[in-house]
Amino acid sequence: MSFHQNRNTEIVNKIMITGAAGFIGHHLVKNIENEKFLINGLDDARTGDWDQVSDIAQVHEMSMEKLSFADYCDLLEDTQTLFHLAAEKYNSSRMTPESVFDVNIRSTDLLFRAAVHVGVHRIVFTSSLYAYGNLGPKKMSELDVPLPRTHYGVSKLAGEHLLRTACLDSKTTWNIARLLFIYGPEQFAEGGYKSVIITNFERLLQGKRPLIKGDGNQILDYVYVGDCIESLRVLSESPLTGQTVNVASGKPVSVLELVRRMCKIAGVDFNPKFIDEDWTAGTFRVGENGHMLDVFGWSPNEELNVGLKRTWDWMNSIGAKNL
Repeated sequence: MSFHQNRNTEIVNKIMITGAAGFIGHHLVKNIENEKFLINGLDDARTGDWDQVSDIAQVHEMSMEKLSFADYCDLLEDTQTLFHLAAEKYNSSRMTPESVFDVNIRSTDLLFRAAVHVGVHRIVFTSSLYAYGNLGPKKMSELDVPLPRTHYGVSKLAGEHLLRTACLDSKTTWNIARLLFIYGPEQFAEGGYKSVIITNFERLLQGKRPLIKGDGNQILDYVYVGDCIESLRVLSESPLTGQTVNVASGKPVSVLELVRRMCKIAGVDFNPKFIDEDWTAGTFRVGENGHMLDVFGWSPNEELNVGLKRTWDWMNSIGAKNL
């Protein structure tokens, strides 16, 4: 199935996006809006912003954990493609093992089974680097045995298995994207937690020194949100099914180097404030991206400096006080 179709034809494809008001979700909605599709968005708006997409998608402001199997069946009726992005996030302010499992396992299981029951054609599920549990020194590879270290990681890995199990002996096809560190414009705090990029650009806008935890030698893998959205579209359109792939740049960058680049973009001297280290000290969280390239012919294109500049320009346009 392809999303591309003539604008003069009637809408024939119905798409459901869970987490549609969130960072990645609303970028996905906007990416699809230029094509003639009916988009249904499901989000409880606790950490997202419906104002970003309410004129584009049909809004279903509901909490996943409060929905039944029958509710999901009703929401998914006649849906061709389901993007399941919603999750109880890592470092969310209300995150407990119970809340994580309730949304990311129990509710996700109901969603997937309902999707298969009503005949959804394709499911794309966003999993996470935390499903691996790998803190280095090797890159995360799809061939690794996942050994998650957190309840969140366990729940995302469980979601992968629930999807595969739900689709057994059915016509529903599926692919899974294990996301590394996605960044870009319109990335809001989720439950009080802000990324290193948003936090430090905000501080620079306020004339403050950027913060670095520990020595700044933590190594991460950043993927621009536009590239992430492109990867999800590829996974939804390809005839290939049953694939689990990293959405990663494969390019290691230390927090120290990241902040150095951010200061250059902001036009200020590199003069960070070093604070106490946390659990990330000495970690190396980078993903292999060869499997996505080999199987789907896709890899990220956006250079880090370009993505950072776009993020900085967005933050300047709205002002740090509004973040």
